[in-house]
Amino acid sequence: MVRGIYTAAAGMMTIQEQTDTTANNLANVDTTGFKADLLLFTSAPAIHTWRVDDPSVVDEQGETEPEYLGLTNCGTMDTEIWRDFEQGQLVFTGIPLDVAIVGDGFFRVMEDGTEYYSRDGQFRQTADGYLTDNQGRRIQGLGGDINLGGATEVYVNRSGGVYADGALVDTLDLAFLSDPQQQLSKVGDNLWTSATPPDGAGVTDVRGGYLERSNVDVVRCITELITELRHYEAAQRVIITEDTTLELAANQLGRMPQ
Repeated sequence: MVRGIYTAAAGMMTIQEQTDTTANNLANVDTTGFKADLLLFTSAPAIHTWRVDDPSVVDEQGETEPEYLGLTNCGTMDTEIWRDFEQGQLVFTGIPLDVAIVGDGFFRVMEDGTEYYSRDGQFRQTADGYLTDNQGRRIQGLGGDINLGGATEVYVNRSGGVYADGALVDTLDLAFLSDPQQQLSKVGDNLWTSATPPDGAGVTDVRGGYLERSNVDVVRCITELITELRHYEAAQRVIITEDTTLELAANQLGRMPQ
């Protein structure tokens, strides 16, 4: 009976993690370039169990030993977060410094000497002429920081070339990774980091005047939240049932007849 409580409790903890992941996806449905997460979980390893302090079994040597109860399954456990790198929908904005990547690849972003990766193409031009993201982090080109020199007309072509007043200033240095699922980790602010340098190859295909929407499916997230709530309630009812059974066993079955 106690094992049933452990199993249900483990399931509730996994469902809580799953709900947090789904809720985070739903909260970022309007975040440019956001990639949805999916919690992966599996059955927890079974463990051998014995009765403790109950030497009710006598072995071949005539010595008592705890009674073996068998394998105990401890429910489920989360294993990892799987990232959905599927292409988000492109939305035309008409703003020259809005840039979307078509296919694989990430923008290189520098902050305090650290390189990050992003799919958010909402670029800005600072007062001193640098091309940055919407948080002021500098976008990297083949020559490093991209300086537009105070140009009034700026656009990005499909090859990633950045033009200022009709002159090519630099080319966006996109990062490609051979296994982004394993190499990339989210660090917040819609940024990614990698323990290893980009080692993949790809074709540069960007669209100026467009933004990539989040790839979160709103209807699917809402459906998942409802399902997760029902699973949580079911596990909760299991614990209540197990607790009631234990109460009966302790207060009634153990009573000696008068």
